[in-house]
Amino acid sequence: MKQYKDLAEFALEKSLQKPCEYAEVRIEENKSDTLSFLNGKMHIGNLPIDLTTDAFSRKIGINVRILANGGIGMATTNQLSKESVMKAIDFAYKMANKSGDQRKNPIKLSNEKTYEVSWQSKYKINPIQVPLEEKVEFIQQFLDLFNEDYPIEYLHIFVLLTEERNTYFINSDGSAISSHVPRVAFMPVIIGIQSGGKNEQLMNTYATTSGWDELMSWSILNEVRESIHTLANIITKAKRPPEGEIDLILGPRVSGIISHENCGHPHEADRIRGREGAQAGESYLRQHEVGFQIGNECVNVYDDPTEPGSYGFYLYDDEGVKARRRELIKNGKFNEMLHNRETAGFYGTKSNGAARAVSYDREPLIRMANTYFAPGDFSFEEMIEDIKLGVYMKSFTEWNIDDKRLQSKYVGQEAYLIENGEIKDLILKPALEISSIGLFSSVDAQGDQKSMQWEGAFCGKSEPGQGCPVWTGGPNIRLRNIKLARGQ
Repeated sequence: MKQYKDLAEFALEKSLQKPCEYAEVRIEENKSDTLSFLNGKMHIGNLPIDLTTDAFSRKIGINVRILANGGIGMATTNQLSKESVMKAIDFAYKMANKSGDQRKNPIKLSNEKTYEVSWQSKYKINPIQVPLEEKVEFIQQFLDLFNEDYPIEYLHIFVLLTEERNTYFINSDGSAISSHVPRVAFMPVIIGIQSGGKNEQLMNTYATTSGWDELMSWSILNEVRESIHTLANIITKAKRPPEGEIDLILGPRVSGIISHENCGHPHEADRIRGREGAQAGESYLRQHEVGFQIGNECVNVYDDPTEPGSYGFYLYDDEGVKARRRELIKNGKFNEMLHNRETAGFYGTKSNGAARAVSYDREPLIRMANTYFAPGDFSFEEMIEDIKLGVYMKSFTEWNIDDKRLQSKYVGQEAYLIENGEIKDLILKPALEISSIGLFSSVDAQGDQKSMQWEGAFCGKSEPGQGCPVWTGGPNIRLRNIKLARGQ
């Protein structure tokens, strides 16, 4: 990236020769390798249609954004010459002016501190530099698990994604920020099928920015082995879930997806303002002010990009704002939105560093990073000890939520009956159908720090789409007096 810094500074200088209020330049280099095994057969690339697409992707380009006439214009190019950069600047400036002419209210960016800093995630082995042979050897141990005899048949896909992102960002305020973040994600997808067509499937994502050696230190093989047997038990042994009102304990994988979908997305300020309405949806919080009581006082949901090793890790966002933990729900109340500089300027506050882009040719948008229920004080044993009739939903197989992020449904996969404080039989597809407010108002306990778990994911938003790397997670949580439905 060093050889392109002069070009970035040239681009900023030329942008500021336009009659504009603000300008920023981001040069970004992305490397990614995708290795996939479909039922034991190796494919270099993505699945399932074009098996060689983006197998080994290397791209670099420049992004220019200009605020002029109350509008923002953006242009990108992967032709890193002064001539191409000048064309991008002219296009961005014209776009800003046309956008400003059509706006009722001019865009005003929040005033933010400036930084001159270089940062990166902490790691020992960069995943993108691991030889192909070593990656294949890693996946082969998972393929060997299917050499055993099982009471059902299995289809399986294993995907290994290694990436590296390098950026150099400068703006007219005076910031100059360099970053370097490698990532690795391993995604096993397993489908269990019984004769007659009855089936169950699971997909997990093990992901980190702490390097290849960090991924290797996890007990992924044992977890996948256990999942294979669990799928068979669900298909062959699971019983009908109980009916009527029960107490419900949700494991970290379920509480994690809930924190993301029912809390993170509706707290995005651009969604609250309606910008994402035709693409990613709206927010039920549009009708409420900060301070609105969403749930019980014990409920705290945070989003923290500074979590070390997390898949959504960053220390400065793609607008040059320093990252921090965002306390979205605090003591049950709507505490803060996820902001970029535009929405922060609209609401008269500061950005909390939520602007993210996945490539040089994408606009920085308000995005989550690592969203989770904060841990409480309860051990798992304490959470179940006084439950007479309940369900422990350890993982999920399906989820649905409406465009306003209000009405939602989560269908359990590995789920167990609880009777008189004891875990009993597997039950089949218990379904939680509940509003976001109803859900957060039903939570009366959050598990302790020991129960905290994380899982990687890709958060989709915008058009063209941006699949942003994130973690979801948290502790076990307990909901009281819940009426279950049954998943299909």
